[in-house]
Amino acid sequence: MSLSLTLVLLLHLTFLTSVKGAECTVSHSNGSDDSPAILQAFKMCATDSMITFERANYSAYTPITLSNLKNVTIFLNGNLNLPNNITEVQQKVNTTSNRPSTYATPWFYIQGTDVQIIGSEDFEWGRFHGFGQQWWDIGNRTLRPQLATFNVTNGLLRGLKIIKPVAWGWNLPGKNIRVENHYVDAKPDNSTRENTISFPFNTDGFNLSGQNITVDGYYGHNGDDCISVINGARDIVAQNGYCGFSSHGLSIGSLGRNGAQDMVQNVLFKNWTMDGAVYGARFKSWTGGQGLANNVTWEDITLVNVSTGIFITQNYYDQDKGARPENVNKTSTRVTNFTYRNFNGGLNSNWTDGTCISNPCWNFVQGIDGSQGVILDLYPETALNITMTHINIHPFNRPDSNANVICDASALAPGEQDTLGFKCQTGPFVATEIKTSEGLRSKPIRLVAYSTLFVMAVTLI
Repeated sequence: MSLSLTLVLLLHLTFLTSVKGAECTVSHSNGSDDSPAILQAFKMCATDSMITFERANYSAYTPITLSNLKNVTIFLNGNLNLPNNITEVQQKVNTTSNRPSTYATPWFYIQGTDVQIIGSEDFEWGRFHGFGQQWWDIGNRTLRPQLATFNVTNGLLRGLKIIKPVAWGWNLPGKNIRVENHYVDAKPDNSTRENTISFPFNTDGFNLSGQNITVDGYYGHNGDDCISVINGARDIVAQNGYCGFSSHGLSIGSLGRNGAQDMVQNVLFKNWTMDGAVYGARFKSWTGGQGLANNVTWEDITLVNVSTGIFITQNYYDQDKGARPENVNKTSTRVTNFTYRNFNGGLNSNWTDGTCISNPCWNFVQGIDGSQGVILDLYPETALNITMTHINIHPFNRPDSNANVICDASALAPGEQDTLGFKCQTGPFVATEIKTSEGLRSKPIRLVAYSTLFVMAVTLI
């Protein structure tokens, strides 16, 4: 018997021998706070159990921590609703003891081992309602909650629907996690991607900082990253998705803020459609950052009216706070072994979106005018082994032409032009032969075997 099959069977047997001995049904009221009932159910069924939310609307009016769960399956047959009152949410975010994430404090904090949350197959149920529209309408970005943190070892999120989140969606700092068929509606009902009024700022779908995580099946309308892979992430696969409205892309970062030594490695984005996005594929690190982003691949990406198809900056800064700060450390978060393969589609005529509320815009790069399919804003000699193949990006309403690029050849490390796949210049995109003769750097082998085995084991159950 092969080693791979043996490991799969062992994982499968581990799951099968975890007998669920208790069953709890979460009671619900008719409009009063159901948070105490939720906490009580999870207290009674924290180990080897099944917990069911009935087909009803639950009022989760208080931030909740569900910790020390072990071998628990949660069936979300109903909906979980946050308060429909901005002041109430702000007051409770300001006083909750829920553990903060990278960007904000989550309304739901879930921690444990072998935890599954399975949403209803009915599209109207299995929902989290954030009532974010009212926040967007008045541009309120104070004391906003992240929806949830799923800090779990061996976890599954399946069939969940996120409706009008206030801001960030799910934070995943755990390990061995699989996400299936995730849905996000963060599209405002009363504006477009270009409109700064009612724009859904920071509505990331996922912030991934954990290890061995697979997102397979995503449909979302976002006002920020659909997938954001951030510091600490390793062995990530995000595949088979659609990003609509005004996504800020399939992103690595941001990394290196305030000179931080951040690390991300072994990431694959595959088979995505980016529709109306500001970016298709994005890497972002701060001026003066440190650390490393290594072995990242974006492939089979369809672009529909995006602002920029491929974007790398190692020089990000808060443009609404003044000029770019001096890079006193003369450092940057290093980029190594980035592969872009099979990008097809066209650009929007607008290089930004409704998040542009400063002058210059937060995403302004010298020379940008809406015609760029690729922008490489590199820090000298810190980006190694970037390769682009089969890049077919056309300008707005010109499907027979190639988009332009912004690329400063003086920032390339020695030998990089040989493996880049296009001519580094500010001008038309011109594909070039990738030299593979002996002596040039070769791509590393992706090591995601354990993550794949975990996925296979969950599927077998």
